[in-house]
Amino acid sequence: MSVLYQFLTFLVVLGIIVLVHELGHYVAARLMKIRVEVFSFGFGKRLFGRKIGATDFRVSLIPVGGYVRMAGEEDYDPAHSAPDQFMAKNRAQKIFTLLMGPLMNLVLALALISGVNMSGVEIDAYKLEPPVIGYVTKGSPAEKAGLLPGDTLLAINGRNAPNWKEAEITIGTNPKENLKIDFLRAGNPRSTVLQVAASRQYEIGYAGFYWPLPPVIDQVARNYPAAKAGLRPGDHITAVDGRPVATYFELADIIHASPGKELLLAVQRQGQAFSTRITPVAENGIGLIGFNVKIATRTVRYGLAAAVANSFQEAGRLIRLTFDAFRKIAQRKMSVKSFSGPIEIARVSQQALESGFANFFMLIAFISLQLGIVNLFPIPGLDGGHLLIFTIEAIIRRDLNAKLKSILVYAGFAFLISLMVFVILNDIAKTLPKGWGSLLPFLD
Repeated sequence: MSVLYQFLTFLVVLGIIVLVHELGHYVAARLMKIRVEVFSFGFGKRLFGRKIGATDFRVSLIPVGGYVRMAGEEDYDPAHSAPDQFMAKNRAQKIFTLLMGPLMNLVLALALISGVNMSGVEIDAYKLEPPVIGYVTKGSPAEKAGLLPGDTLLAINGRNAPNWKEAEITIGTNPKENLKIDFLRAGNPRSTVLQVAASRQYEIGYAGFYWPLPPVIDQVARNYPAAKAGLRPGDHITAVDGRPVATYFELADIIHASPGKELLLAVQRQGQAFSTRITPVAENGIGLIGFNVKIATRTVRYGLAAAVANSFQEAGRLIRLTFDAFRKIAQRKMSVKSFSGPIEIARVSQQALESGFANFFMLIAFISLQLGIVNLFPIPGLDGGHLLIFTIEAIIRRDLNAKLKSILVYAGFAFLISLMVFVILNDIAKTLPKGWGSLLPFLD
């Protein structure tokens, strides 16, 4: 049932994005008086649909993507052309028709972000706070850079870090980079160089510093050591084996490193102090006692004008991050393993929906924006590939050889299919203990 739920959620996300994208092409084609023969959600065999006017609106067998087929787009014969065919139009009309798909993805993203901003965005409260470090993991890049609890981050690589949200985004999108960190310690400005690591599973940046999250229990899992030791929601763990702990992350590091080892926890409960002995169980090589802590959230609402302005700012930031990611992949500073395909999108979509409609719609906005950007890449088979060809033809003032264009399109489709196979395998690898090493042992 979980797999089915993920699949249906994925179809909803993909369906909204693809339909809006293809609707952009359809509306532009009709404005340019181009006859649209097929408007399909999915590829392959037609399952069902309805013909309205000259257009067959259909749902096809393979529900990944979709397309609009315009008259004269694939089988254009100049000797027997009709004025309502795509290739019979001038280059400006063809470029407009192609651009409207990605443009509609941008419009969808802006509309969703604006709507969520107006209805209220629930965000972890700490992300809006100044980035004062609460804990530094031993052996982490942050410790090697000399950062300490109490340090306040000011800027990362020259970009201001006014809050934890900006700091985490900058670190997460710069794996394997050396970043200059400007920070404040005891009122004195300092700087250091942070050599950001990359997490094994998702290839995102990791520094090893965290905000000051108190180790106060929110939930206790059944049949785990915490429940058996009598720990309850609201208990504040203050020390382990006589060593004071100030943050949840410090406590978690100690527990994770102690599977099968008895620990003495000092606890505060409603003003009363007591201690209890507890032995973490081993799961996947780390110690666990079975509890979590609550992260406070804050709901932020915007008026119409502020919501629209914020949506443009957020879209601009996401576009910049997307291009930065592709640039780093090209420079081999970020692994292509960071790509996500349909399996990963389905899993994240389910999690976003379960966490609330605001997160779900923000995910749709993010994917829609990325689809619009990727579609503009000059790869034959994508809108950007066709735009590149039309642009070259406009510059040289003649059409390219038809055979050459066919070769480019087929090569583009072959590349896209290969890419799709890779991202699907990459999604599977992310769920395996050794990642790609589990699929292809010689890579490990």
